[in-house]
Amino acid sequence: MPFHQTQLSMRFIIVLLLLNLTLFLGSCQSEARKTNNSKKMQLWYTSPANEWLEALPIGNGRLGAMIFGGVKEEQIQLNEESLWAGMPEDPYPEDVQKHYAAFQQLNMEGKYEEALKYGMEHLAVSPTSIRSYEPLGELHITFDHQKSPENYRRTLDLETGVVISTYTIDGKRYLREAFSSDKYDVIFYRFQSLDGEPVNSTIRFDREKDIVQSIGEGELLIVDGQVFDDPDGYEDNPGGSGETGRHMKFASQITATLDEGSMSGNENTLNIENSTGYTVIVSAATDYNLAKLNFDRNIDAKDKALKSLKGALETAYQTAKDAHTAAHSKMFNRVALSLGSPLQDTIPTDKRLDQVREGTNDNHITELFFQYGRYLLMGSSVNRAILPANLQGIWNKEMWAPWESDFHLNINLQMNYWPADQTNLSESFVPLSNFMEKLAKNGEITAEKFIGSSGWMAHHVSNPFGRTTPSGSTKDSQMTNGYSNPLAGAWMSLSLWRHYEFTQDQEYLKETAYPVLAGTAQFILDFLKENEKGELVTSPSYSPENAYIDPKTGKATRNTTAASMDIQIINDIFNACLKAEEIIGDKQLTAAIKKASSKLPPIKIGKNGTLQEWYEDHEEVEPGHRHMSHLYALYPSNQITKATPELFKAAEKTIERRLTYGGAGQTGWSRAWIINFFARLQKGEEGLEHIHEMMATQLSPNMFDLLGKIFQIEGNFGATAGIAEMLVQSHEEGIIRLLPALPQAWNTGEVKGLKARGNFEISMEWEDGKLKKAEILSITGGKTKVLCQGREYEIDLEKGASQVLL
Repeated sequence: MPFHQTQLSMRFIIVLLLLNLTLFLGSCQSEARKTNNSKKMQLWYTSPANEWLEALPIGNGRLGAMIFGGVKEEQIQLNEESLWAGMPEDPYPEDVQKHYAAFQQLNMEGKYEEALKYGMEHLAVSPTSIRSYEPLGELHITFDHQKSPENYRRTLDLETGVVISTYTIDGKRYLREAFSSDKYDVIFYRFQSLDGEPVNSTIRFDREKDIVQSIGEGELLIVDGQVFDDPDGYEDNPGGSGETGRHMKFASQITATLDEGSMSGNENTLNIENSTGYTVIVSAATDYNLAKLNFDRNIDAKDKALKSLKGALETAYQTAKDAHTAAHSKMFNRVALSLGSPLQDTIPTDKRLDQVREGTNDNHITELFFQYGRYLLMGSSVNRAILPANLQGIWNKEMWAPWESDFHLNINLQMNYWPADQTNLSESFVPLSNFMEKLAKNGEITAEKFIGSSGWMAHHVSNPFGRTTPSGSTKDSQMTNGYSNPLAGAWMSLSLWRHYEFTQDQEYLKETAYPVLAGTAQFILDFLKENEKGELVTSPSYSPENAYIDPKTGKATRNTTAASMDIQIINDIFNACLKAEEIIGDKQLTAAIKKASSKLPPIKIGKNGTLQEWYEDHEEVEPGHRHMSHLYALYPSNQITKATPELFKAAEKTIERRLTYGGAGQTGWSRAWIINFFARLQKGEEGLEHIHEMMATQLSPNMFDLLGKIFQIEGNFGATAGIAEMLVQSHEEGIIRLLPALPQAWNTGEVKGLKARGNFEISMEWEDGKLKKAEILSITGGKTKVLCQGREYEIDLEKGASQVLL
């Protein structure tokens, strides 16, 4: 071969080698990125849970459980969403309309102390409060392991919805799995001795009160229950929680299927001998009927639970598990988030949280925190859920839960559903929507009795029995927190409008959302009163749950007129109704709303440059109060944006003042609200600071949001919404903003599946803080404008079409 041909051949070979090397390295980088982006979404630990706040939650919307993972004794704390003490009670004082009118007038005259005294004398009425959400009970499963375990690992896989424990003893491997099945509506708990080592076990059920247990045919552990509200028993609101007696009925059935070995029943215990594998199945039901907002004696709880159990018994465990994991992961995987974390998942979750407390920035645990909120919403408000998620979702261990684990309508229930549509879990909104329809019907009675309105009203606390009258742990609280908050239901109804904005479901708007909105708008129109300035104001009113110094008396006071939040809520109710009536072609309230809107007070800026919390520029009793209700206009509303620069600046200063005085640090939900505020202010570094603070100071080892040592789930949900809001915003009409509040620590990453108003689905990648690629999918078709880092895109898509932005 001539030299020049040899030289050419060598060059060709070198070029091929270089090309292959480049492709190989690119492939490696691609695989590395793929691996990084697909890090397992798992909470995991190297020891069993010693307490409830270390246990791991599962749920199918209706049946919830906390899995402890103990080796010699497994503890499974159980809940059923509708198991509540109490009964329907909406107390009305005598001559309520007469006395309520007098209470209103005294507030209108600025005689706030006198108004409160009058209300205490004529309006405060027992029962002032409600009874509590209750646990179903606890399941205990013992194992005759003689030695301590090695290689222990306890995991909650968010993607599959399965809790797994693995360990070895004397070289023998053991596996346990638990999940709450949507398809079969039971809880499955699987034990397997992977190396064939047989064990003996016992299964027993415990509950503090109100049950009778027996062993039925086929080695079935039967639990029959009925809530007894004991007149001589404990009461968290002494004398104010309602009628005593025998109320809701409930039942549970428990059995096991064995791979081999034998099972026998003895009194209240199931005994398993010489089995290398078995599956425990737990069913439960109550006689609650949402249609009646009450328990219903036509419903046989025992029969309901038994039907579910029989269906599960006819199914192989692996078949049930496969069905569960396929359905769960399909929904969960609609949204994926990677923040470019270089840290691999080699550190237990509790240790990672410890590192965050020490100041480590850990993007992976931020991703996990975000997805955990979605997981908890799925577990407490989709599939079998009938009721909305309460203050603890569906997971509560106390016979009398903190704040009764109620439906709190002055921020908490609203926050529970902030991430629902935004993080592609619109199904989770169905229980809330159904409940709000029923609550509005109850509230029609309250509105008619209070002020003769044909609309509806609800105050700040409700329960599965649909209470709409004022509530409080004492008569004083009933007046200051209950009677003074007549627009709590109005705020709650705006969640239905927001759901429409995301889904663009016009049938839902016409049949469900609009009737609820129109009812609360009618109440507001009847409720507003004209003051001496010719403005329409609310009376009574207050700013949850803050107090001001009354300049006339120098005393801390809560009741007032036209607190800023009231007017902001009314603005949104009126605007939503006007838009809804335009869409559905029914303008029954349009003229009245337009007339009233023109007379509402404006949002005001106080002398210190912050947003006024009250109609007058009062001094706060607690400048660092956990509630920031006058910032409703910034989030979740859209009344304050960069298009209103003076108010935008005042909102920022308001947050600064609250934080200076310790706001946000008191509760997890308060800090979650702060995250969303900073997202709207487009301040990513500050938003991330509060995400880190929340993870460092306000999470339990199992990543539950805490108020002190009390679990309150809305903080988890609010933080998830806040992280999404930092990446995608759509609150400005006709505009979607991408990466509006991106902190430096998230400078490279990708997300898929977030939703924007207008029913658009967003997926995007970014590098070095700059958008690399985005895809906008229109689920129902429509127009929008996309803004990102100074660039603007006009989008006009047919149904199901998408557009890629580079």
